[in-house]
Amino acid sequence: MATLEEILKERDCRSALQASLIEKYGYPLVVCTMNIPGPDKNNARIQAGFDKSMEAFSIKNEANLEKVLERRLETGPEAYFIVTGGTNLLSLKRRLAFFEQTYPIGRLLDLDVKRLDGSPVSRKDINLGSRKCLLCHRPAKECARSQRHSIEELSAYMNEVLDRFLCKNHPWK
Repeated sequence: MATLEEILKERDCRSALQASLIEKYGYPLVVCTMNIPGPDKNNARIQAGFDKSMEAFSIKNEANLEKVLERRLETGPEAYFIVTGGTNLLSLKRRLAFFEQTYPIGRLLDLDVKRLDGSPVSRKDINLGSRKCLLCHRPAKECARSQRHSIEELSAYMNEVLDRFLCKNHPWK
């Protein structure tokens, strides 16, 4: 399990890594992570869900994205893709938001588009509202700020979603 200090430190490292990948390749970047409540940010179940999701994601986006890095960290799995030339970033963000909305565990995925200057293409940029809470469908940030739901409730829901997605008879249980 990751501590809050490790999670915050890794967030800073992730930001620096993103900048270095954009500089190295000279292309915008797609950053794929997971929205995992609580301190257990990666385990066999989470990693299996992420791996299966990234396989589907890669196939759907192979014309526009090239995977350059994947990391399996205690603070959560991550995948990085460069955006190939000529791809409209707003259209790409719309496709990624659609994937998040329609893929079986898409609500647990966080698919971000980073411009060449490192700034994100936001949901607001493509006229979408903020993401909804896993449990009550209010704005997720509102529920997180007010701690409306317990970590146990959120984790139980996430595990149920992952189990349904992965099939209950796999060895990660």
